[in-house]
Amino acid sequence: MSEPTALGAPRYRSVVTPSAPLVVTGAVVAAIGVVTGLVIASMGGWSIGLGALVLLSLMGLGWLIARAAVTVTVTDSAIHVHYTLSSRTVAMSDVTDVGAGDHVNGVGYGWGMRWEGRGKWAYRVGGPMATVVHRSGRLGVSVEDPHEFVEAVVAARGDVA
Repeated sequence: MSEPTALGAPRYRSVVTPSAPLVVTGAVVAAIGVVTGLVIASMGGWSIGLGALVLLSLMGLGWLIARAAVTVTVTDSAIHVHYTLSSRTVAMSDVTDVGAGDHVNGVGYGWGMRWEGRGKWAYRVGGPMATVVHRSGRLGVSVEDPHEFVEAVVAARGDVA
């Protein structure tokens, strides 16, 4: 059984950064953006603006792929998941089950924020996963230690096994 926490203090906090393959993918996308942007801009005229737009867009996408982390915080009242472009909160009263591993059983596999089918969402950047089953569906998240995450949710919820 975990020790009591101060009022409002997080029971668990995890920040998972993208795995090495995602960092490499992000760097490749950014490099392609630089080359493509410069080639388009070298055509002159209105292409300079288009080249700059392509360069900035692909560099931004590359940065997002390589650096966007998933932050998960468990408090007594909710589970908060933050990703660069989105965040999601599941009230502790809505949690019906929790487990270590990826049990979203969605439509595919991949990284980032993913809609996995009706009521199923996943925030993946590599590493171990945990799954929260709640009244509206399932939520899979990358966490540092799935078992600590499960223990924190069980302790906060009290009656989830």
